[in-house]
Amino acid sequence: MITSLLHPTPHTKIMVATSHLDSMAEELGDFLAPYEGLIDVSLFPGDHQSLITFHKTFTIKDYKSPAGGVPRDYACIIVQDVLHRHESPHKFLELLYRTLLNASEIIIVQKNGSMPLPEVESLLDQVEFRAINAITDLIDGYDVIVGKKMHMWGNGL
Repeated sequence: MITSLLHPTPHTKIMVATSHLDSMAEELGDFLAPYEGLIDVSLFPGDHQSLITFHKTFTIKDYKSPAGGVPRDYACIIVQDVLHRHESPHKFLELLYRTLLNASEIIIVQKNGSMPLPEVESLLDQVEFRAINAITDLIDGYDVIVGKKMHMWGNGL
């Protein structure tokens, strides 16, 4: 599951930017509970079903807008079925880069075939994410691409 990619510490704070909030958010909440972790969600237009309450919820009006959040606030960002729909995926990723703490990760989760993996990897590389890896067998029917924001590399923020 997606939690196998996370490395929580006490009070870990993550963001989920999604077009369809589902059981993954509940799984993340259960996983972070022993660490007193927090989850913020950016809800892009779509079908959202969740039984848990989040630290902060940002309602995003369209696929031109950035996700919520402030600079250097998150230990991880999970982007679920948003990148291929966003009108400016490069700018979207640049703004997400700024919301991550140094040495933090972005996890892109997309339905198989919604966007070519080399294109996603190239976008992450252009925005200065490093150690980019595609994982095609972690979640049935989904591609998972992980990138890391490295301290003092590229954009530096």
